[in-house]
Amino acid sequence: MLKGEKVLLRPMKVEDIPSIHEHSQNPELWVLNCDYPHVSPLESAHAFYESWTKFDDNMAPFAIEADEKYIGNCLLMNLKSRNRNSELGIVIGDRAYWGRGYGRDAVKLLLNYGFHYIGLHRIEAFPNERNLRSIGCLKACGFLEEGRARKVLWLAGEWVDVVQLSILSEEWEAANVAK
Repeated sequence: MLKGEKVLLRPMKVEDIPSIHEHSQNPELWVLNCDYPHVSPLESAHAFYESWTKFDDNMAPFAIEADEKYIGNCLLMNLKSRNRNSELGIVIGDRAYWGRGYGRDAVKLLLNYGFHYIGLHRIEAFPNERNLRSIGCLKACGFLEEGRARKVLWLAGEWVDVVQLSILSEEWEAANVAK
């Protein structure tokens, strides 16, 4: 488990399934997460739980807990990359925790974990251009925008860009030594 100022990153628990299911019903979250609106049955939440709790040494998945409750999830993917590059993903599903620094705390914990414990060199993320909170969070954590895949996603009736951001281990180190 990884403990930050506001969140705890921990393994997912079976008790999280009702919250996972509840979060998956939010159409706004679908669009922020590059998906299309659809009915998500409880079985989908169970399948998600199963996929996140099955051992895979190529990814590091975590439940995000705040105030002793599940509020979302995050992970590092492609951990076995020969070039020590990984992709970060994060979802704060509980709206009560949006825009209040919980995502930033989780991202900082993931970056520290990836760079210090796994030995990654580069961590990247690919939010869609509509996800301004995610882009702002990533930039606040030291990510730099590298480019955009123009109009690659069809979301809520229009084509939108995917923004590519990344941070290098030496950038993370420099920013954290300065503090």
